[in-house]
Amino acid sequence: MIQYTEGDFKEFIIRPNSSLSWRGNKIFFFMLFFVSFIIAISFAMVGMWMILPFAGLEMLLLGSALTYCYIKNSQCEIVKIDEKKVSVALINMRSKKVFDCNKYWAKFVLDKPRINGYPHKLLLRSAGREMEIGALLTDDERIKLANMLKRNV
Repeated sequence: MIQYTEGDFKEFIIRPNSSLSWRGNKIFFFMLFFVSFIIAISFAMVGMWMILPFAGLEMLLLGSALTYCYIKNSQCEIVKIDEKKVSVALINMRSKKVFDCNKYWAKFVLDKPRINGYPHKLLLRSAGREMEIGALLTDDERIKLANMLKRNV
């Protein structure tokens, strides 16, 4: 998903496509938790008590998987282009990495894959350094972003 804003500087916010918010994840988890434990308790009441620990383990694994997916989907990349410089910030839950370069030397390059079926790579190159941009996007979105960035540099 690409958001574009324009003003004194141009800004591109790149995020992965996220199907559920954190609140939606919690609602989904607690609905499944409730249904699973109603079923497990009804089985336990007729003598099959061993289903309870497995239902608990199942819910623990589901909660862990939902949390992991949410953390992975909360990453974003912000590309800012102003009169003098190009700045790319990679932001995730734990860290923020910033790559700054002079706009005059900045070049956005879309590398074609060596093997058919693999995605393109979008790179920002400047003064012998390079950084990949748009790894969170689909290949079509990455190509679209490359064209937008090349027009603005």
